[in-house]
Amino acid sequence: MKKKDYSLVNCLATTMIAFFITVPGHELLHLLTSLCYGCKILCYSAGAVDAAMPDMNVLSSFHKIMVAGGSASIINAIIAIILAVILVKAKPGPMLRLFLTQLMGMQAVQGIGYFLIGGLFGAGDWGNVYAELTGNPGLVSALRIILSILGCAGMLGLFFFMNYLSYYFIEDKDNNAERMHVAFGLHLMPLIVGFVVGIICSFMSPFVQSGQMSIGTSILFNSMWIPFFWGFMFTGPMKVLPPKTSRFLYKLPEKPSWILLCLGVALVLVDIFIFGPGIFFS
Repeated sequence: MKKKDYSLVNCLATTMIAFFITVPGHELLHLLTSLCYGCKILCYSAGAVDAAMPDMNVLSSFHKIMVAGGSASIINAIIAIILAVILVKAKPGPMLRLFLTQLMGMQAVQGIGYFLIGGLFGAGDWGNVYAELTGNPGLVSALRIILSILGCAGMLGLFFFMNYLSYYFIEDKDNNAERMHVAFGLHLMPLIVGFVVGIICSFMSPFVQSGQMSIGTSILFNSMWIPFFWGFMFTGPMKVLPPKTSRFLYKLPEKPSWILLCLGVALVLVDIFIFGPGIFFS
């Protein structure tokens, strides 16, 4: 008798844990940067951190960039690169590879996605940076050009790299059902969780409630999850660039990890109901 395949349960569990590490973690990086520069934290939420800024006039341009909002996306991008190297060079077990693949994608999305939005639209974390660099328009222009190039190239490259990583879980590249199964669990599930939880938290955000941030802007930020959609499409329906030589290592883990699922659900609920409305400090 064939055992039941609970691999999508495991994909959901690792998705939720990776999401919590990445998105609230992104805001935690802002909080820690603010503390390093002596800021007073006023509010920590799922979508933003509000802090009383130091005297920015005494800071160099580099430190202005860091404290105003640039640090988090830079660190996310660095973490994504490190994880990408690990995934290509090392051989973690099936569950760890599943988790690290999703975590790498999310870290890249938060890093490179903010580069793209900041470069092309002047919004998000980097919009805050530009506001603090108004006295140096040449630097602002240079940053926008650099971030636009990094954002566009990085996001496009991520479409293909996520497809590349899929084939570590695909034994028969010509089996449509197998490709769709892996693509759904590995890529489409993070897209759904990321977008849905992100929008819910946006509606609950104290910054949206107070009118400091619009829902439209929040939706723009959540559009950063689009590489997961193309990771799914390239691997599943479209079958873009399948490997000439198999790189299959493991199937998606089929034995359910209910502990990881419960942990993932608990973390997402914390994000929605505690970090969503925000934690305020007197």
